[in-house]
Amino acid sequence: MSVASRYTKSVVMSLFTAAIISASVFNHAVAAEDPEPTFAFPDQWMIRLGAYIVDGSNTQFSVNSAFGLGATIDYQKDLGGEDGDTIPRIDAYYRFNERHRIDFTSFSIDRQGERVLAVDVTIGGEDYFASETISSDIKYTLYRLGYGYSFYHSPKVELTLTAGLNITSYDLKFALDDGSKAESAGVTVPLPVVGLRMGYAFTPKWNVRYVSEAFFVEFDDSFRGAILNFELNTEYKIFKNFALGVGIARLGVNAEVDDDDWRGQVTDSYRGFNLFGTFYF
Repeated sequence: MSVASRYTKSVVMSLFTAAIISASVFNHAVAAEDPEPTFAFPDQWMIRLGAYIVDGSNTQFSVNSAFGLGATIDYQKDLGGEDGDTIPRIDAYYRFNERHRIDFTSFSIDRQGERVLAVDVTIGGEDYFASETISSDIKYTLYRLGYGYSFYHSPKVELTLTAGLNITSYDLKFALDDGSKAESAGVTVPLPVVGLRMGYAFTPKWNVRYVSEAFFVEFDDSFRGAILNFELNTEYKIFKNFALGVGIARLGVNAEVDDDDWRGQVTDSYRGFNLFGTFYF
């Protein structure tokens, strides 16, 4: 396990410990119980702090030069890229009323690789030859901002149509192990998404939620992108304003870009688990 991964896990554990202590102190200060909600998930604010445990990823990309096409490279197979990571994740929403709310999500996955090349490859303007040792770094960052309309909202069930924008950023760096032949590429693309969220409250304390989002967009000949996102989470309120939860998540992105910063494409997918603590207000 890398030093960065160990540090990230220690930060996540510290966040959970602090969250539980804070929630305990706050809830013991509140003597009266709230009345039964008239609809599921009545809290105006939700702030979720957790860890996204990526246990499987699949990344293929090409970075083209001005003189021709670069080879399509499998990051795990060809460059020895890491296929997992444990990273902090933030989710939140603000509910205007029973029907309308705004959602926010943010996380960043940073993976490194090192491999003695078995074949010659070209990345951008650099040629890397068989038997050379290439080091690499791929960083994927996501900021999601969306709007949700609850077209059905009962004391047990909430069904929500969503629309929003995923600001997706890729930063790629490559070099030989001695630092020579350095090459980098980066792109930030706004990917609109539409989807459906479903929540079911078994009790006021225990619930399960499902998220499904997808979209495809194309701008002239300069950009083409698609995104798929699926999540299934369950949580239990151990205090009045604090819950612990777990879930599974799957994210897939495909982008083809032709601009000054990056000429090429990337096909990326992540699967893993969410472990989180949630504050409600």
